[in-house]
Amino acid sequence: MNNVLEFRAKCPHVESLSDCREALEPAVMKIVSDAIGKGYTAAEAAMVVADIADDYILMLSRRPRH
Repeated sequence: MNNVLEFRAKCPHVESLSDCREALEPAVMKIVSDAIGKGYTAAEAAMVVADIADDYILMLSRRPRH
């Protein structure tokens, strides 16, 4: 899986991804805002959030499928 668009095409519940984003986006924006408040740039904060998410996706991809 190289990108979100590839995943979405295979996802049986595409609309749930949109719902999930709507639910999580405010929390992610708060994380970025909090990081900015601690002196990090918005780009740094966003990159770290993306890096954490990428690490998590890689971890999930390594789990055995049942």
